[in-house]
Amino acid sequence: MGKIFRLALAIITGVVISSTTMLWTEAEGQEVLRYSSSAQVHEVLLEDTLQAFTKETGIKVDLFVCSSSAATYRLFNGVCDVASTAERLEASGVDYGYVETFLCKIPLVVVANVETHLKSITEKQLQDVFTGHLTNWKDLGDSDKEMVAVVPGKNTAAFKNFTHLAIRSYDIKYDFMTYHSTMILEAIRRIPWSISFIGAGAPTNNAAIRILRVNGYAPTDKEYPYIQTLSFVTRGEPAGAVKKFIDFAKSKTNLERLKAKGAIILEN
Repeated sequence: MGKIFRLALAIITGVVISSTTMLWTEAEGQEVLRYSSSAQVHEVLLEDTLQAFTKETGIKVDLFVCSSSAATYRLFNGVCDVASTAERLEASGVDYGYVETFLCKIPLVVVANVETHLKSITEKQLQDVFTGHLTNWKDLGDSDKEMVAVVPGKNTAAFKNFTHLAIRSYDIKYDFMTYHSTMILEAIRRIPWSISFIGAGAPTNNAAIRILRVNGYAPTDKEYPYIQTLSFVTRGEPAGAVKKFIDFAKSKTNLERLKAKGAIILEN
């Protein structure tokens, strides 16, 4: 039985994947904001934030969770009023009048199954792991165990950002791919001797998951090399319910909560 098949079987039999569409029922006559969210941003702006926004403003939020590229695509096609993304808005989007509003920055965290004893990895070693040049943990001074490289889907911002920041001009190689970036932690928890990466907003405080330093730096250190920007994208400058939503997300109280989850707050 091949390695990829065994890994897929382990995940499929152990995980029940919930629907990526989450809608709150619209009350008759109540203002509704259609919001398409990157899965990474959703890990930072959880449902309790959206519920608090509704409680304060009376505006319901129809939430759809997907990849960053899918979120902006839905905005471009008029399916939603605001999108959130972990990818920067391309120049063509700016030319067509779309506006990017920064929320915060979060590190891309390198995670491994707890069976590894490794505590830190260099940028060069990480590049070698995800280009197929390092395939055994003993090459990193650990046990003689086959390494399992796990990545999120190719359309996710996590995959694109990691490729740009860590792999650069090389093709990324992997043993197992998850559909959403936020499913990485479940894969790492269940697959012995696995390694991957995920946005810092995800709940990494799991006994089966080890966070690796990079070049000796923790994700909270200013010298940490892998940082991505989370932002909102709107058609034109934010106005009405969209502006209220973004202002709520960027409020001092909410930003302090994001900071506690590992986000880096941007200076105004």
